Amino acid sequence: MKKILLLALLFLTACTHQPKDYYEIFGEVENVKDSTIITLFRRVGNLGQGIASDTIIDGKFYFKIKPDSLVKDALHLSCFRSSEFPSMGAMLWASAGDVVKVTGKNALIFTWNVKAPAPENKVWRTYLNDSRELWDEYQTNAIKQRSLRTLQRSVPTEDIQLLNQQYDSLDVENNKLQVQINENLIRRMKQMPIDDIWLEKLHDLALTSSYIPDFPFEQKEATIELYNLLPEEQKQHPLAKEAYTMLFPPQHVEVGKEMADADLYDLQGGKHSLAELKGKYILLDFWSRGCGPCILAIPEMGELASIYKDKLNIVSISTDNKQMWEEASEAHPMSWNNWNDLNGTAGLYANYDQGAIPAYTLISPEGIVLEQWVGYGEGSLKFKLATLIK
Repeated sequence: MKKILLLALLFLTACTHQPKDYYEIFGEVENVKDSTIITLFRRVGNLGQGIASDTIIDGKFYFKIKPDSLVKDALHLSCFRSSEFPSMGAMLWASAGDVVKVTGKNALIFTWNVKAPAPENKVWRTYLNDSRELWDEYQTNAIKQRSLRTLQRSVPTEDIQLLNQQYDSLDVENNKLQVQINENLIRRMKQMPIDDIWLEKLHDLALTSSYIPDFPFEQKEATIELYNLLPEEQKQHPLAKEAYTMLFPPQHVEVGKEMADADLYDLQGGKHSLAELKGKYILLDFWSRGCGPCILAIPEMGELASIYKDKLNIVSISTDNKQMWEEASEAHPMSWNNWNDLNGTAGLYANYDQGAIPAYTLISPEGIVLEQWVGYGEGSLKFKLATLIK
């Protein structure tokens, strides 16, 4: 009898200590309106995939999530639906069995405190703490900018110019703050080991060097020095490749000049180039699965492929990694050329970069760039090609 009881006790103990296949996130924040929606995103490559939302009540929110894989999830908390929050969000990492505590005293979500077992959280917080006050000022300005955008929809036309000036003034302030943040970041990176977060910070530095007017020469040189610290193997990381492209921009194609070309691959692994399509017009479509307008344009491009089948080759070039590209292509099949150079935005996209996607380039049958444009609205591609293709 005692043996049976002992076995039963051991069985119950084993069941009780089964590892959890989920992680939990407990949030406690102050000075946030009830009913604010907070969304949890799982980071997949350069994109964020919304996986859950909760409503903040009495300053509390909660998530219970099963990880995407055995590897820990890189996550992003955002209140992007509320104009009282900046569009940026809080970063965190979690694995099955983790309990994460998120606290904050205001709507400045990027600098909310995260306590969690994954070591990445501590590393991220080290970088964040170097510039916490600067980031709080940056977020405050970003919230003001969101309010100005909302006001623009309701004010008289003559007042819009004033709102634009106020918006641009806040942009200037935030660019100055970003330069100060970068100084702290460069100093810290010289002390930290090179890991995925370090590479992400390198990417951030390279990105700001490409969009901030009059970016300090000294910071650009310091960022290049950081890049040169990378071993050759790590220079092949997608973030490092993109950083290099921003630090050393490739020659950009110009209207009236020869098209840029590269090795491109189809979903079966076949190798192609744009040169093989000469003899017809070529329409390049740079897209990503996380770009809503890119996906909306797919049916219309199918119609164009049929309408202009004797005159036009369409080439959709994904900026996603191989897995994301394959998943998106399965969800949104294309009857035309669906290729990828597998270099993200550091590949052929960089030669044709127009600052946004969807990005389109029309090339003549002889390989000369005829026109470039960005954005999509229903019927816009049909209208555009009707005026460009004879």
